[in-house]
Amino acid sequence: MSANASCYDKSTGRLVGSNKSVTSVLVSPGGLYRAYAESEAVASQSPNTANPECQNTSKLFVSGPNGGDDFRPVLVVKPSPEALGNNIDLIDWSPDGNRLLLAQGVWQWGSDAGGIMVRIYDAESQALSREFLVDEAFSRYVGKNCAGVFYPVGFSSTGHVVVTAAPYFEVGEDKPVEDSCVQKKGFWLLDTLLPAVSQLPETYIVERYAQVFALSLPRHNSRLVG
Repeated sequence: MSANASCYDKSTGRLVGSNKSVTSVLVSPGGLYRAYAESEAVASQSPNTANPECQNTSKLFVSGPNGGDDFRPVLVVKPSPEALGNNIDLIDWSPDGNRLLLAQGVWQWGSDAGGIMVRIYDAESQALSREFLVDEAFSRYVGKNCAGVFYPVGFSSTGHVVVTAAPYFEVGEDKPVEDSCVQKKGFWLLDTLLPAVSQLPETYIVERYAQVFALSLPRHNSRLVG
């Protein structure tokens, strides 16, 4: 369930042209809401030029219940000079069917710069969580700035967000950075209201609540909500 497009050939790294990636549709429990994501990678110059570039624009679409079958864009991630690449991963809908968990990735093509942001879209209020909600929760947990690698994996049965957290390493280093507050990769429970985190057992099993269906030419409402 990842919308991730590239202008480059994976094996050679050569620019081959524009490309587009679209996920299947993720349907909430009860069927009130549906979501899918797309990412379009556009080659800004001819492959034969000296400095070709690839720029991504990724979008999250949600439909229902008031909008009926019309999918509307609720998140648009545009390229920036510092991060020309981006993508959106759909993770799961909450057990009550109102909140969508996703990962928003940004990076710079041809470098190791980039990161992943855990986002939650509330379909009832049509609101997105802050980009650095998880970072804030871990920093509050340790009482200082916290560096880590965070990725959303699902919801608990009580509706709390479950993420994995791992130590943060600089490229080429075998020891975590000084601000890395996680010693080893594991599951953590996120309370989005405080925000706060608590560690889960290593044997924790992530449940799935949404259903996945093939995308069939949805109708779009171009107005961005939020």
